[in-house]
Amino acid sequence: MSNLLLKQICELDVFTLLVFKSIFDTGHANSAAKALNVSAPKISRCLNALRFTFNDELFYRRQQGLKPTPLAESLYVAICQFTEAVHHLEQSATQIQNASTHSDLPLHIAASNGLLSFLAPQLSTPEIAQKLGKIYLHKWQENSAELIHAGVLDFGITLESAENKELSYTKLGSVNGVYIVADKQHPLWQIETNITLEHICRHPFLFQEFKGFNSKIDPLELFCQRQGILLPAVEKVFDREEWHAHLLTMKSVAFCSTIDMHTVKHMPGLHLERLSDTELSRLHDTMMAPHYYLIQKPVIHRRYSQNQCDLVVCSLLATLDTEYSCET
Repeated sequence: MSNLLLKQICELDVFTLLVFKSIFDTGHANSAAKALNVSAPKISRCLNALRFTFNDELFYRRQQGLKPTPLAESLYVAICQFTEAVHHLEQSATQIQNASTHSDLPLHIAASNGLLSFLAPQLSTPEIAQKLGKIYLHKWQENSAELIHAGVLDFGITLESAENKELSYTKLGSVNGVYIVADKQHPLWQIETNITLEHICRHPFLFQEFKGFNSKIDPLELFCQRQGILLPAVEKVFDREEWHAHLLTMKSVAFCSTIDMHTVKHMPGLHLERLSDTELSRLHDTMMAPHYYLIQKPVIHRRYSQNQCDLVVCSLLATLDTEYSCET
């Protein structure tokens, strides 16, 4: 590269390089103007500056739009890398500024049914609380995604995977353990060998509905259908208190996850045992284990740092078969 060309490239501003990328991506100067929210004459001036610098037409007109020249094709990757680096600079500065501006405000986090009572003790430890400050935990509702988008909530952790194009959905992992739950005096506990799914299917079954997982059919119901087993009864509830009462008074059997176990084990009158890995594999052979998702706004609109988010998520990951990487 000649010293003159290097000098001319250094004199180009970042916006001009953004114009190059936008024209290359869209194939139209007017589309670039709309995307960058500037006038068409400004796009034209930037394009002329690019052509002068590189002594090349860069884009020539065809019926379907502006087509890049061979030189433009070769410049595209390097310009994308440069503009992406500028974007990362903006993100880093924004995160620091937001963290400083909102350091005294509590984080507002929505979590799926069953997660609140698990996350609250984890996030209230002195070590975590010192780093995060106050956290307001909300139960995940049908409008929680909209509230995240609107900025009322910061982020959410949920079983629902239906994506909103304005939000990012990151798969955290699936539940890696299931417990059998029933009244302490239930005859199921008299079985001396490992309890199988067939043993469980001899008794009335109860499940709590979780949208995004078993709202249409529970995995045990599906297992019974495929095995030709008729359950004595199957009922669903929507509330943990109702679930607890049903188990005590109706002598039914239920499942709870490794996460729920931390709460269920303290419920009076109940006994729980872990379902063996063999039986868990048979259960999930009919329906995949539920997956948890982290739901966030675009980075530029977040008022918390990635480190803060990771601290919350990592409190959950020890109980999951996880695909998420924490760097805290």
